[in-house]
Amino acid sequence: MAQQLSATTADPARLIWQLCQSLEFFADHKPLLLKQLTQGNRTSSYQVQTDRGHYAVRHYGPAVLGVCRQQELRCQHAAAAAGLAPAPLCLNNHQRVLVTEFLADAAPPSVIYIRQHLPALAETLAVLHQLPVQTAMLDPWLYLQQLKKQLEPHWTAHAEKIWQPLITAARDLQYFQADPGLCHMDLHAQNLLLWQQKLWLIDFEYCQLADVVFDLVALIVQFELSEAEQQQLVASYRAARAASGAGCSTHLVEKLALAKVVYAGFCWLWYWQEELDNQDPRYKQAAAHCYQLLLRLIEGG
Repeated sequence: MAQQLSATTADPARLIWQLCQSLEFFADHKPLLLKQLTQGNRTSSYQVQTDRGHYAVRHYGPAVLGVCRQQELRCQHAAAAAGLAPAPLCLNNHQRVLVTEFLADAAPPSVIYIRQHLPALAETLAVLHQLPVQTAMLDPWLYLQQLKKQLEPHWTAHAEKIWQPLITAARDLQYFQADPGLCHMDLHAQNLLLWQQKLWLIDFEYCQLADVVFDLVALIVQFELSEAEQQQLVASYRAARAASGAGCSTHLVEKLALAKVVYAGFCWLWYWQEELDNQDPRYKQAAAHCYQLLLRLIEGG
């Protein structure tokens, strides 16, 4: 529930407004409304309304593997300029705060909506992937090794059994020529917003140059697309790239199966680490789900 800021405001609301007041961006703003949108040990987000406007405020926890906030800012700036994302307005690394535009009345799209609008989503990705932002190129094999290293004290025989085909898939994927593009790398329902009959992207913390196949398999896995829907997504994506004058890899379809395995591995190891860090049963359940998905993909199911 939205909270009016007053002398009796609950501690979380007062603390986040105090944090906002420490930023020059909010100098001379008068607070009117603060509403918590998400809460987590690593990131919490808020809707902040002042006498000057509506804002989304994200408060980050400590450093996260693979995340550079300046890079996140540059990627979201480019996406906003292309009409794909809310504009970032202020980043303060010391206070670990990012302020962006707030899209009033926006909401995550339903699975049904996504499945009915795959061509539009493919066009959005095609634009994102061609944005001229320079970052390091994701090395899937190396990233899996980094995720595993964090988990070594908790590694099990079951994990080792599935690790070998996972790391092999990452190695085999490297045999194909990469199709680099600026990828979101965290596409799921909560990082998409439907606003004014258009899909918008949010949360660019993992955005970087990578093989574009990873954004496509993220949608396939997260929204459990059927074979026919997968074909529609890939065909629409190829058409959008061709229409812009930038073709894509001729091996895109061949890479999908390997990329699904690698992506599921990313998710499994990430959720496992989050479970250990946060002792949250939701992460445990998500890690177990990703593990089972990984098993099915490896077994060809």
